[in-house]
Amino acid sequence: MMVINRVKQRLKQAAVLLSLNLLPLSALGLTLTNADVQTIVDQGSRPFTGNILIRDSQQTYVDLAKGDGIRADSRFLIGSISKTITATLIMRAVDQQKLSLSDNISDHLNITTKQPITVAQLLNHTSGILPPTSAEQHAQLQFTPGSQFSYSNYGYKLLGDILSQRYQMPYSDLVNQFAKQYQLDISADVGEITELYAKQPRLVPGLMEQQQQQVLLDELTIDNGLIAFGAMQATSQGIAAFISGLPQFLSSASIKAMTSPSAKRPHRWGELGYGYGLQISQNAGLVEYSHTGYLPGYISLMLYYPQTQLSVVILENTSWDLNNMERVFGLHDKIRFAIRNQLKTDE
Repeated sequence: MMVINRVKQRLKQAAVLLSLNLLPLSALGLTLTNADVQTIVDQGSRPFTGNILIRDSQQTYVDLAKGDGIRADSRFLIGSISKTITATLIMRAVDQQKLSLSDNISDHLNITTKQPITVAQLLNHTSGILPPTSAEQHAQLQFTPGSQFSYSNYGYKLLGDILSQRYQMPYSDLVNQFAKQYQLDISADVGEITELYAKQPRLVPGLMEQQQQQVLLDELTIDNGLIAFGAMQATSQGIAAFISGLPQFLSSASIKAMTSPSAKRPHRWGELGYGYGLQISQNAGLVEYSHTGYLPGYISLMLYYPQTQLSVVILENTSWDLNNMERVFGLHDKIRFAIRNQLKTDE
């Protein structure tokens, strides 16, 4: 019976791969190495401390760890990459018939709105919902739900609340159960950041750039709401295993919904499609799923190229001054450009 179940699982995963037009192949022509990425780092306009991982289903191309005490298994707060995990847990709940994408959020939460807001609209940032300014639970709207894109941390906080309500447990516990089930090096931990540094030796302390100085992140309270949109912890290996493992976690219908653009997001890379917790680019025939993260003390990037099953993860433990966006994100963009150039050449 166990053998039969394993065969069924493999057939299910194969069907999902085929439905997404994923090719279980190596990136083949990708020649990027640790030395190449180190050269990009050295030519950058600011220092780098953190991890860079580039791998596909067949091999690891780059696995770089830089900085005092930073190792391949170091953990970082991953910022808004947390949203992709929250979106995945919502889609699992849909698969388990715990909720529907068309549900009005008022069906699950003690919130009323002038116009209905659906779970799907929270997922793709088209709800227009604003955080409450008082204890009242009548939510204000920026615009008619579904009519525009407006990036919303609060919307993802509400998704975490919905999951907590449906499964009757704190959202952090739900994330940790999911990570344990699939052996992902990802966790959700609540508390003061200094307490987490003390309890978790693999968590790299975050630094913030203030007046051209790097200072320790020592004041941050992580609660379940912050976890849902920005404060999960992970290693680079954990994120790579997560994004490449979506066919294990979700039905083919849910993956298709998650990776299909249902909104448009203005971005420094140009206009991107936005699905459910994922940015989507399809330029030059190269399909790319992505998300970025910025949180006090940490910045991050996750890229996935389904045609070659290539995962790219960059995790840093310094949040650079946002007054110069090119300086903050230029390193990430240059690595992305180098990868895309080689993948497009191989088409």
